[in-house]
Amino acid sequence: MNKSRLETFSDGVFSIVITLLVLNIAIPTITHYDALPVTLIQLWPKFLAYIMSFALIGLYWIGHHFYFDRIKLVDGNFVGLNMLLLLLISVMPFPTALLGQFPYGPLPLTIYGINLIVVNLLSFFMLMYLYRHKHLTNEHFKDEFYKLQLPLFFWINLIYAIGIVFAFIYPSVSYVLYIVNLVMGIKIYVKRMNHAAKPEKHPAA
Repeated sequence: MNKSRLETFSDGVFSIVITLLVLNIAIPTITHYDALPVTLIQLWPKFLAYIMSFALIGLYWIGHHFYFDRIKLVDGNFVGLNMLLLLLISVMPFPTALLGQFPYGPLPLTIYGINLIVVNLLSFFMLMYLYRHKHLTNEHFKDEFYKLQLPLFFWINLIYAIGIVFAFIYPSVSYVLYIVNLVMGIKIYVKRMNHAAKPEKHPAA
């Protein structure tokens, strides 16, 4: 299969999933306009869940781009891993809706965290597969790139796991930990994109 076809299909899934998230926020049914401000304030858990998931899926899409920027070929196994990743990404609207409906429920927070951990683990398996099958990669796939991801996967998933534990003790801490991971991911990818956008310096003749 051509790499570009798989990448185009993946981009389509990401865009559809990220659009479906907003459908969890329905216009409230009220009988009097005066009740609208209070009703909108009551929707804050849905907006928070939407913003978190929107940003997370956006980060996964950027990470997916970084992977595809470093490969030249895809085989059947990699296609299968990629399809599993898209399956897990497409599930995201469900835990997002649960979190918006029951913001302090241990079960929704747990399902949300587990979904993120599994997505991260699958992303790691995809990276490890590329590392062990270098014929699929191009000159941009360096050993340093692979080794740089290992501590990130460890710490991010550890924080999610701690967040799941706190879901049954102090749910507010779970939100803080999930948001910490989100902010950390944004900072990392912004730094990488800024670095990639810098013009290469050529030595003077």
